[in-house]
Amino acid sequence: MEDSAYLGELLAGVFYSVVGCRLLLLAARTREKPERVLGLTFLLMGVSFLLYQIPLVFQAEGLETPSYFSARVAYCVSSVTLALFTRVVFRPTEAWAAALVLGIPVSLVIGVGFSALGGDWEGFSISNHWFWFEWVANTLPFGWIGVEASIQYRSGRRRMRVGLLEPLVCNRFLLWMIVGLLQLSAFLISLVQYAEYEATGAWSTWADATLGTLEIATIGVIWLVFFPPAFYSRWIGDAASTEEPAPGG
Repeated sequence: MEDSAYLGELLAGVFYSVVGCRLLLLAARTREKPERVLGLTFLLMGVSFLLYQIPLVFQAEGLETPSYFSARVAYCVSSVTLALFTRVVFRPTEAWAAALVLGIPVSLVIGVGFSALGGDWEGFSISNHWFWFEWVANTLPFGWIGVEASIQYRSGRRRMRVGLLEPLVCNRFLLWMIVGLLQLSAFLISLVQYAEYEATGAWSTWADATLGTLEIATIGVIWLVFFPPAFYSRWIGDAASTEEPAPGG
């Protein structure tokens, strides 16, 4: 595989780790649970991406199975913590949300456990029906947070127009919706990549490059959520001030 094929995902691993560490440092100061859970989520995602790239960077085929399996487990744990974050922030009292947070790790354990017992340690074989337990459970948290953010964004725009919500807060809901869409796109691309790998035994350069681009775009959006630069905050405020107030507002 060409270096450019996996460079984006390698950078994504570094950037996810940086975002995760920044959030954990923020959580240490604020003692807020959402920042702590989300910081752990992105740190685990970063570690997962870096582990996936180790055999490629060092051209060490012997490291593929242990490195890929470790990366797989780290990513699965990050999916659980992301679902927990969504529940804490958006649905703290809903029984169905608690059941969903419980169901995701159960599905992951089933998918990873039984596929590994069958000899599929890497988790790339879409013909293995256990793969789908894992894929759905990893995809669902991003779909969930995207839907919740969309609901809050629509509601937030109405409240913002009558002065009941800060423009930057409303914009964060939009950004989270974008994160969900980017990651859902990445999961769909990964299915194509896994199908090509299962058929040819080689990783697709275009898929790796696309996934790397989607991950870096996701990190950029997440950075705006938590660490928006001054010019961006001003731009959001200026854009909100030009909008017409809601009828009756």
